[in-house]
Amino acid sequence: MGLKECTGFVGRRLLINDLPSRRMARNAIFIPPANGPYWGLFEPSGRSVAEAMIFAGNGSGKLHNPLGSTDCPELPSCPTLSDDYDYIYMGHIDPHYGHFLVGAVGRLWALPAYERDRLRIVFSCHLSVQELMARDYFRVIMTALGLTEKNFLRISTPVRFRRIDVASVPFEELSLVHTIYADLMHAIGRQIIPEGGQPLPARAIYMSKERLRNGNVRVDNESAFTAALRERGVGIVYPEEMGFRDQIKLWASNPTVIGFSGASLHTSIFFPERRVITLAHGPDIWANQCLIDMANNNDAQYLYDANGLEHIGAGNGFNMNYRIRNPEQLASELAEYALS
Repeated sequence: MGLKECTGFVGRRLLINDLPSRRMARNAIFIPPANGPYWGLFEPSGRSVAEAMIFAGNGSGKLHNPLGSTDCPELPSCPTLSDDYDYIYMGHIDPHYGHFLVGAVGRLWALPAYERDRLRIVFSCHLSVQELMARDYFRVIMTALGLTEKNFLRISTPVRFRRIDVASVPFEELSLVHTIYADLMHAIGRQIIPEGGQPLPARAIYMSKERLRNGNVRVDNESAFTAALRERGVGIVYPEEMGFRDQIKLWASNPTVIGFSGASLHTSIFFPERRVITLAHGPDIWANQCLIDMANNNDAQYLYDANGLEHIGAGNGFNMNYRIRNPEQLASELAEYALS
């Protein structure tokens, strides 16, 4: 039998029930990326505001790698923004859906519940607010939180804030997740699909990347694999061809969802206790999906093809391509596992 359970993990899997730290930073200067060698939110001393820092683990045992500057030796002269608004720090936004989902949006766990007119979400990005809102996932999530374009303040050059509310990111990639992250995502899911979904507990669905034009990792002969799965009663969906609300509705209906590891499986986080089968590209699974599953209390399995995927290398818009050695066999074993 080629289908086996994963034997190892890349990164740490730590679930924390306590809230992440949060503080009101005073006279802090925000230096966006591309404004010199230092970027981030800094206290008047030049030290980084700790809650504004972004960290990530790695596969070598280091738990908290800073992804921004820990200090700025010489703060620039810059204007001070008006006190007419209540500023909330969101930081740098990576608009790639997967990075956004486990990154900047998590800071909104501390979003106040009061009226939004004075609220300004402070961020940096190579995209404008209008361009971000044109992305379906961003617009749907922000609308669910009661936010509009006017609530966002894009920063492209250094500025000073007399007061800015800074909440730590509740998800550190390959390291840890706070339970408040799942609480936030569940609240968003309830706003997007208030009616819930029609339960489909006996149905299995495979999330295919075969129509994805570019990305990190893909299976080169996935079409042969999906054809074999379809013949065995597994439904095939293409997330990039679905509206974001439709993707959320699919998860709300709670089928068994299968897919190679990637951002499409992270979307389970919008409804608790989903059933997820993640296919790894080798015997070790990257911990980000495990962190999602832990926070969401998912019924999760991590499987790989013990026959070994053939490494093809980079190309065709992807950083790594693999080939399944025997798509028919793997599909047969996976369908039997998922539908039994």
